[in-house]
Amino acid sequence: MKFVHLSDLHFGHHDPAAAETLAADIESLNPDLIVISGDFTQVGTKAEFEQARAFLDTLSAPVFAVPGNHDVPAINIFRRFLNPYGLYRRYIAKDTEPFLEMNGVAFLGMRTSRRARLEWNWGHGTISRSQLEDLDERFSQASPDAVRVIVAHHPVLFPTEPMMQKTKRVKRADEALATFARLGVRLVLSGHFHLSYVRRHEAPDTVTAGEPVGLRQSAVAPILVAQASSTISTRLRGEANSYNLVHITPDEIIIDVRDWNGSGWATRVRESEPAPAPAEPLVQVEPGGGER
Repeated sequence: MKFVHLSDLHFGHHDPAAAETLAADIESLNPDLIVISGDFTQVGTKAEFEQARAFLDTLSAPVFAVPGNHDVPAINIFRRFLNPYGLYRRYIAKDTEPFLEMNGVAFLGMRTSRRARLEWNWGHGTISRSQLEDLDERFSQASPDAVRVIVAHHPVLFPTEPMMQKTKRVKRADEALATFARLGVRLVLSGHFHLSYVRRHEAPDTVTAGEPVGLRQSAVAPILVAQASSTISTRLRGEANSYNLVHITPDEIIIDVRDWNGSGWATRVRESEPAPAPAEPLVQVEPGGGER
């Protein structure tokens, strides 16, 4: 399966040139699906959501999306508290935590944005205990051999490089990773930091000799965490606008990062990890860098 992973479009605070060429670049790749991990808008106004909807209408592939913290209205405080996802449901998608199985891959969305938090920065994300408790039942919709993918806005892992702007992982990130590992999740897609990077989460003592090889077959495998940078926002932190192109087969996950260079989109040179031990899946990745 081939799909693109966009994040942090921030219509209302975006680069018009990048936005105008993005749909055509995506169409040229002929993806099966378009995954968007939140922040369609900058301050969550009706006008910004209309721009986001107009962009989505130019895409031919189906869209799988979750909201981000910027999709909760920031100016209209009444709307923020009384109907925080009303505009999102009207213009983007009715379901804020969707599920989709396509071509042997099961995508499960988790809403990590909140209308308010017990701290000054309401932009930080949360995964609740009830969300984690519900994952087993939600994944029961998937075929037993489907590759499991989580889509959320807020990250569960920091990059390995120092960040220019101090921020937080999603609340209960470690509990979430432990739950993901137990449920056989292979890939987590998110954004928020405006950084492109790929990391592995290896649960301790999960792989033993003699276990089957491959993404579908192994009982527990390393989780690949893939972050997308801001696709078209002008709120950059030392990295070009970019998005991810993801290929999933029964035995490997390949991630290319496509950068905006000011006049067009181009794929960075792909980097490959060494072949893993026999009980692990083969993973080839192309990480990047940058920030929210």
